[in-house]
This record gives sequence, C-alpha cells and structure tokens, in this order.
Amino acid sequence: MIMRNAQPAVIRAFFAAFAEGILSAEAEREGGVVEMTPKKVKEIMLQHYEQISKHYFDILFNPLALLHYDNADELVSILRSPEVAPTLKTPADLFRHVCRTEESHDDMVTEYRRNFSSLLSGKVMSIADFFDGFPEGYMEDMEGDAPREVRAVTKVVVEAFFAGRVASNAKASGNNQIYLFRLLLDSMQCLLHSRPVSMDEETDLNAAFMKVCRNERNLSAMLQAMEETISAAQPQVSQQRQ
Repeated sequence: MIMRNAQPAVIRAFFAAFAEGILSAEAEREGGVVEMTPKKVKEIMLQHYEQISKHYFDILFNPLALLHYDNADELVSILRSPEVAPTLKTPADLFRHVCRTEESHDDMVTEYRRNFSSLLSGKVMSIADFFDGFPEGYMEDMEGDAPREVRAVTKVVVEAFFAGRVASNAKASGNNQIYLFRLLLDSMQCLLHSRPVSMDEETDLNAAFMKVCRNERNLSAMLQAMEETISAAQPQVSQQRQ
C-alpha cells in the first residue's frame, strides 16, 4: 500500500527541484546577488512553463509507478492489455494507469495544479504551504524504514534539478550539492513527516538529515540514491551543454 505522503511529496519534489535548477542558474549569471522576488521568479520561469509538462512526464513516470506497483511487470501487463493499449493516446492516459486508481490520479492532478499555481504566483511552494494543503491528520509520520520511497523522491530531486539546469543553459557549478542538500532536506520532511520539522540554528547538516530521514537506513538510501543519480545525470548535462 502506498504511503499517503509519498505521491504529493514526489510531486512537490519535482517542481521545487526543477525551479531551483533554473533559478540557481539565473542567480549565478547575475553574480549570485539577485533577489528572487515573486516578480523576478515569474519573469524567469515565464520562459520555462511550457517545458514543465514534458519534464514532469519524463521524470515522474517511473517513480510514480514504483510507488503504486510492486513490480514493473504488473504495470507493463496492464498497459499492453487489449483493453488498455488502444486507449493510450497521450501521457495523461498513461498517468491514469500509473496512478493505479482514479482517486490517486485525481490527487496527482490536484497536486500538479497546486504546485504549478504556486510557480505562476512567483514562488516555489513552501513546506508550510505544502502541509497546509491537507486536512488535519491526513499526512502521516513514517516511523519505520521507507527506503523505496526515499529513493524515489531523491531520484526525482536530482533529475529535476539537473533538468532545470539544462533548460536554463547553466554553466558547471560547484554549488550543485548545496542546492541538492537543501532540496532533499525539504523533500524528506514532506515524505516522512506530518508537519514541518523544527530545528535550531545550532543543528549541523548531519544532524538535520538524520532528523528528517528519521533513521540510518532511510538516510543511507537517500545518500546512495543521490550519488547514483548525480553520476547518471551529470554526463547527460555535459553532453547537452556542448
């Protein structure tokens, strides 16, 4: 059974990371001193809104399938069945089956629109706004191990971030890991907690990640998935920049 937090968390992770890839590139072009006001964010993102749906499909298809199905063969069998195959005309048709149930598909559409609307208003959806979008008690605290879900969200963060960097023709940056750490801190809160995680100013990065990941296994899954996905993404980024 899918974790209740998993689908909305992975959707927010995509939008936040894709936007961060674009906005960080723009800040670097302007010397890193640009103030990202809502007006500035809208001006920058205006050039990229039409790219979102394609990247969303390319990046989210496999993670959503992983969240909703125990194995790929089950989904492939459904998509190739005589009843379903002729109806698959658009990515939207595929997503109906990837989400498995009509309720999950409707929830996905709601979260897509909520995140997109936030970008249209000139901001990436905050953690507070993310949790405020759900009824009290809806989101869950995941006390146990969730390596599959953690890996799915982490891969989306990394792939979407680098997709944003490529879309904005970004130059190579030594700050990518800093951006990714910030995105992952937020994304693990959305995935594994029912509310934003409070931290004091003295909390170091290691302690912060342990707190949001809840245990060693989740933290290890996140770090391994981040390293693997960065290794796979960076050659593609270099190739497209040439």
